[in-house]
Amino acid sequence: MKFGVNVWSFPKSVDVVEAMKASKRIGYDGFEPALTQDHLQMDQGDFDAYWKRIKEEAASIGIEIPSVATGLFWRFNPLSDPEGAMKVANLLCRAAHIVEAKVVLVVPGTARSDWSLAQCLERAAKFLKDVGKIAMDVGVIVGVENVWNRMLGSPIEMKRLLDEVAMDNVKLYLDVGNTLPHSLPEHWIDELGIDRIAQIHVKDFSVAELRFGIPLTGDVNWVAIRDRLQKHGYGGYLVAEVPPYRGHPFKAAMDALTSLKEVFGG
Repeated sequence: MKFGVNVWSFPKSVDVVEAMKASKRIGYDGFEPALTQDHLQMDQGDFDAYWKRIKEEAASIGIEIPSVATGLFWRFNPLSDPEGAMKVANLLCRAAHIVEAKVVLVVPGTARSDWSLAQCLERAAKFLKDVGKIAMDVGVIVGVENVWNRMLGSPIEMKRLLDEVAMDNVKLYLDVGNTLPHSLPEHWIDELGIDRIAQIHVKDFSVAELRFGIPLTGDVNWVAIRDRLQKHGYGGYLVAEVPPYRGHPFKAAMDALTSLKEVFGG
């Protein structure tokens, strides 16, 4: 397994190139940048130039870019704003193609009370099929993240959604911290299987405090996760996505890697 870190593990005041350099110094193998609202305003030339610079800087630093994330699907809900969400998806896949990332992180939408659950899942499946086609054209895997979106609360529901989509390049982007408190991450690994997991976000979650944190500071059973991944031979990235500390821009990322090495070795 390799260890990566998401750009959201650093304060917004830290430039993405500075964050990549810090990630390399700390000891991470990979860095996960994110598509932002600012990127939507760029023309194609500026957009491509930005992501080419990210690729070149990463190569110069000596750090991999395994994936590209985005938080924009919360702003452009794929269920209620498919046109806006598809614009995001197109740019996300374009960015991943430019930096030669293998995975894009996609939130499949947020449920609404004016539709039935079946209708929400039907819209999510259609969206993911459309994104899967775009991603396939550029050789990218769509990682569907389990999030608190009022649907897909269990691995069985996610499995059914992926079965409905039925595309080899549309898989689960497992966030182990997001499974709590309503389900257990080790059950997600069991139910979906390694072949259907595109990548894994790692952070902890305290059920008593309802708070995310550094691995080994909450209620995630890290030994169970380690044993499941080792049993099934997972060799992909574990990408830390942890809240940064107020007092130091890089310490949360440092502590996360220390914890991951304690659990998984390396």
